[in-house]
Amino acid sequence: MILKNATRKLARYNEVGLHYNLVANQIYEKRFVDDTDPFDTSFLRYIIAGLISFDMRRMMGKGLVAKYEIEAGGFASRLNSKLQEIRPLLDPLINLNLTQTNLQQNSHAIETAYNTLSAKGNGALHENQTKFFHVGATKILHFLNPKLFIIVDSNAARAFRSAHNLPFKNTTQPGYSAPLYVKCVEHAQKDILMYGLEQFQALEPSVPITRIYDKLTFATGSEW
Repeated sequence: MILKNATRKLARYNEVGLHYNLVANQIYEKRFVDDTDPFDTSFLRYIIAGLISFDMRRMMGKGLVAKYEIEAGGFASRLNSKLQEIRPLLDPLINLNLTQTNLQQNSHAIETAYNTLSAKGNGALHENQTKFFHVGATKILHFLNPKLFIIVDSNAARAFRSAHNLPFKNTTQPGYSAPLYVKCVEHAQKDILMYGLEQFQALEPSVPITRIYDKLTFATGSEW
């Protein structure tokens, strides 16, 4: 169901999601063409720009300086601390491709990284530290390795609920969790391989396959 009418869904997404695509393409170029270490502070600004463009601005707190500059003690500082914390977990995964990765063998590392990024409480990425940062966590993971990690927001959750019977609720807070995120990545892997990797990549040849899949879950969840 997610991959049904893929060409039409992608065309519609690209019509209304130009701002997403422009920023995402710059992140991918910085990450792969420039061969940037995703945990280096030079890449931190690209992750932050991606989060702002991908609708996380309200949760990141006020002020651009606090968002972008580690020394300001705001979002950038919290994000940098989280990235250094999860680096040992994700270093072995940071250049892997979704279709070639044993997700079960790496589920603990992925879940732990997800839980670290999404956690509420002291040092939380959400400006309101009583709240989780679930969707933001998946976007950060995607920006760190766009060849492996997908984004799961409320639209994607609806798509996975309908297409794969995952136990998401049909609400704005559908019950995100680290194990459910791994399940989503597993289903993405299976869907792409069943579709045929070459055929799937041909839908948008210059775009990472996880990004193509993200567009399709967004479109499916939006009922386009």
